[in-house]
Amino acid sequence: MLRFRATALLAAAALLLAGCATGPGLAKTHSERRTVPAGAEATTSTDPSVKSSAPVNRPADPAFAAERLRLVDPCAVIGRDVLETVGAPSRYSSSSYTRCSNYMKDKSGKTLNITLDLGYTLLSSEVQKATKQLAGLKSAEQKLNSSACFISVITQENPPQAVRVQIGTGSDGAEPCEPGRKVAEGAIRKLKGNPQRYSPPKGSPVEVDPCTVVEKADLANPLGASPRSQAFGLHTCTWSGQRAQAQLEFKTLRIPADNKFNDKQTEVDLGGGVKGYAVLKEGPFPTCDVTVVRTKDSNNNGEVAQFSAAGVKDKEFDRCQVAAAIAKATLPKLPKA
Repeated sequence: MLRFRATALLAAAALLLAGCATGPGLAKTHSERRTVPAGAEATTSTDPSVKSSAPVNRPADPAFAAERLRLVDPCAVIGRDVLETVGAPSRYSSSSYTRCSNYMKDKSGKTLNITLDLGYTLLSSEVQKATKQLAGLKSAEQKLNSSACFISVITQENPPQAVRVQIGTGSDGAEPCEPGRKVAEGAIRKLKGNPQRYSPPKGSPVEVDPCTVVEKADLANPLGASPRSQAFGLHTCTWSGQRAQAQLEFKTLRIPADNKFNDKQTEVDLGGGVKGYAVLKEGPFPTCDVTVVRTKDSNNNGEVAQFSAAGVKDKEFDRCQVAAAIAKATLPKLPKA
C-alpha cells in the first residue's frame, strides 16, 4: 500500500515519546468562521466491510468541514490556555499541516506528551465503537497500559474523520485519559470559535482537495476506468485499481538547497520549466514517488506535491513514467507560485 495508518497502539505511543521536526514557517492569521458546503464527490470507506448510513462528506458541524480545517493551525488549537489546564506547556513542534505536539509536564512535574491531529482518518468500525460523548460529539478512547491514551472526537462519520488527541505519560506519569479529555474539549471549543489559521504563501497547495484535483482519465493507465478514491487526512488521496495504486500528497518538508531529496533520485521535466524528482523504491509493491517543490521560504522550509504510482511486483508498467504523467496533467490546476 502507498499509504497506511498504523493501528497498533504501541506504535502510536512510541510517536508520542519521540520528538518531531518543526514544520514550515507558514504565516498565521485570524479570519471569520466560514460555513462550507459538503463536497460533492464521495470517497470510499476506510473499512469497506462496514457500511455507514451517514450522509457523505457532511461534518457534525460546519466548523469541521475539510475546506475549513485545511487552513487551521493545529498548534493554535492546543494553545497555552488549553494546555495549562493540564500542566506546564513547553515548546510546540509540528511535522505536518495538521499535526502539532507539545512535550510538556503535568501539574506534578511529570511527563505529559501531547499530540493533536486534525482531520484524522478513522476506520468505520472505530466510529461504531465511539460510544462516549465529549464536547457534544461522539468520542472513543483507547488506552495502552497506563502510559498512553488516544481520544478520538468524531467530526464526520462518512468518510470517518476525527480530532485526535494522543497523550503519553511515560513510566513516571499519571493516568493519561483524563488530561486527554480536557485537551480534546479545549480543542473542539477552539475549532468552533475563530481558530488561528495559516496565511499560505503564493503557490501553496494547503487548501487544495487532492481527491478532486486529479482527473480519473489521467489514472486509467494502469488503474482502469473506475479507480476507487480514498482520502487520508486532509491532504492525501489514494486511487486504487485491481493491482495498482496512485497517490497525491501535499506535505511540508525542509527543502534541500540543491533539491536533493534522495541520493537515488532522477530529475524529471514536467513542462513549463517545472522539475520533479523521481525515486523508485523496490520491494513487493514497487513504488515511484515524484516530488515537486511548490513553495520554499528563506529558511528552506517548504511545501511539496508528491505524486506516486505503485503496483504488485508482477504488474509491469513504468511507475515513474505514470507518476510523472499524473503530475504533468495535474500541476496546471494547482495554485501558481
